[in-house]
Amino acid sequence: MSKLSQQIKKWISVFDTPTITTIAIFLTVILLMHIGQISVRECFKRLEDTGISQQRLSILTTLDQIKYYLSKAEASEIAYIWSNQKKYLDQYNANFATVDQHVAELDMRLHGKHRMISDEIREYIRVRRECAEEVIALRQKEGLEAAVAHGERLGEATVTKHLEVMVDDLANRADLEFQLQGRDLDNGSRTAIYGIFLLMIVALVILVVVIAIVNRYVNERKNAELSLRDAERRFRAVFNQTFQFSGLLSPDGIVLEANQSAVDFAGGNLQTVQEKYFWDTPWWSYSADVQNQLKDAIRRAAKGEMVRFESAVEGSSGDRATVDFSVKPIKEENGDVSFLIAEARDITERVRAEEALAEREARMRAIVDTAPDGIVTVNSDGTLESLNRSLERLLGYKSEDLIGHDVNAILPHLLSGGDEGESSPLRTGERRIFGVGREFFGVKKDGEKVPVEVSLSVINLGNQQILTGIVRDITERKEAEQRVKDFYSTVSHELRTPLTAIRTALGIMEHSFMGELTEQARPVVQVASKETDRLIRLINDILDIRKIEAGKLDLKLKKLDPREIINRAIDGVNTLADEAGIKLEKELPETRRILADEDRLQQVLTNLLSNAIKWSPVDGVVKITIKEIDQRCRFEVMDEGPGIPEDEIDKLFGRFQQVSSRDDRSRGGTGLGLAIAKAIVEQHGGDIGVELQNGDGKGSMFWFELPLELKLSA
Repeated sequence: MSKLSQQIKKWISVFDTPTITTIAIFLTVILLMHIGQISVRECFKRLEDTGISQQRLSILTTLDQIKYYLSKAEASEIAYIWSNQKKYLDQYNANFATVDQHVAELDMRLHGKHRMISDEIREYIRVRRECAEEVIALRQKEGLEAAVAHGERLGEATVTKHLEVMVDDLANRADLEFQLQGRDLDNGSRTAIYGIFLLMIVALVILVVVIAIVNRYVNERKNAELSLRDAERRFRAVFNQTFQFSGLLSPDGIVLEANQSAVDFAGGNLQTVQEKYFWDTPWWSYSADVQNQLKDAIRRAAKGEMVRFESAVEGSSGDRATVDFSVKPIKEENGDVSFLIAEARDITERVRAEEALAEREARMRAIVDTAPDGIVTVNSDGTLESLNRSLERLLGYKSEDLIGHDVNAILPHLLSGGDEGESSPLRTGERRIFGVGREFFGVKKDGEKVPVEVSLSVINLGNQQILTGIVRDITERKEAEQRVKDFYSTVSHELRTPLTAIRTALGIMEHSFMGELTEQARPVVQVASKETDRLIRLINDILDIRKIEAGKLDLKLKKLDPREIINRAIDGVNTLADEAGIKLEKELPETRRILADEDRLQQVLTNLLSNAIKWSPVDGVVKITIKEIDQRCRFEVMDEGPGIPEDEIDKLFGRFQQVSSRDDRSRGGTGLGLAIAKAIVEQHGGDIGVELQNGDGKGSMFWFELPLELKLSA
């Protein structure tokens, strides 16, 4: 290997790396082409070997068939001589015919080889057949004994035995010849494989050498490029750094280099500013004072001092930009200044942003002062930092009277979130800051309390927290809420109580004194009863809505069988269905139980069934079904009514909303039933909706789903 390495180094010294690589690759390609040629030739040899094997198998099979059918022909001959039955004679003829076919096939497969043995076999077969035919003819004329005796005289058994020996001999010779041919082919293939192996080793060695040469060449180039990039990166790090404009100056202020940004701003090229004094370049020529300032800065930097100041530079179009300018010295090992780095960072946008920020602050202050709601800011120790004019007007204070004082003076529970006397959570270290919609009382300057709603947010400025509160006067809203409460109290006590008494009286008249009333009075009593019932239902619905709004709709949950609930609801509307001529159908497969308020669930089902009955035509069908879908029990109420206009589906579950009738029939109702049903279902954790049944807009299906009882794992 050492000699090979020395030889490779000698070649490398004579030829360059690309030439050596090209020659090596060319030699490798030639070797691979030669290997491919040998491989193709061996493939054809393998095909030839396969053909020889197939021919060998065919010849041996044909010889076996000749022996087999000769033995069958002999057996058929003997059977015919002894039994004189025609079927054995037919078998004899068929077997000899098959023997002739196989003999012809054997001649074709031998291709002239072993022709003498083949001809001799054919002759013996002919002799054997003639003997058999003589014996068969004698059997037909003179009988069994004569035929048997004649067969013994002819020596049929001997001829047959000799014929079998010849067939076996021919098979052995053919087999031996094929084996010799196969062995020759195998020897040739083995030699070819050895040759391919050696050529592959040579090609592999060449490839390894090529890879080593190329790798060394690539590494050298890569190292050179890395060194070049490193040197360039170092220069750029010094030259460009983080500033927008950079320049390299001599200690006396002559421009040696300038980056592209600076040159573009000057509106020329590097030659425009190169070899000039820095203060005489186009950037500073607009002002003699600035030029003198630059001269002083460069003189100080040449002594080893870094100088920095803000100034303005002028571009080619006459536009000026404000820059943060600095001159830094570059020192040699002995401390002498060899170069100066002039850097200027464009801070025009920052200056403009500061001006815009000041303008925005002034504008924001004007907006805050004119906002309709009060705005207050509180720092981390709970003292007031600012409040707008709306809050001043609300509480009767001036800003200067409150700034720096404790926020509890005007908003006692702004930070505590508790009863009077609790300390601020900011002071105690607690964090109970709330977000939107907190209601409590603010304190005016005269001590009067005013109801307010406050939304409070926290702004983190470094380690300090600033709290901003939006304070809204809710005096009018509180008064309105009190009026609503008074209204509902009036509805509950001043309307429902007398209506209940009136309905009781009308009920007594209907059931006890109807016969005593005149014909004119009876319908009046019935109408009054129905209208009283309608008013009571309306009042109950309004009170239910109030409970839902106030979050006071308490549910008494228990495990219920959906089928029992539906059966009770159907019992409750049977009379209404009979009066309307509607047939009620149900499909109630067994399901798991649900957790629900029985009365409220009855209220939902009764509402849906009543609506379906009201909107269905005479002799129509209302069907109610239940099914389990994804751990939920689905209730469906289907009718055959006129359907629901698509543009009115969205308002179905709204309060005091009713869809228009397509058949001009008045159904009555308050428009609250579906809104209440929706609120009850959703409070159970379910969903409710409606689907149109038919494409012609006829029929509707109202449905709602409630969670099923959970299955307990075994």
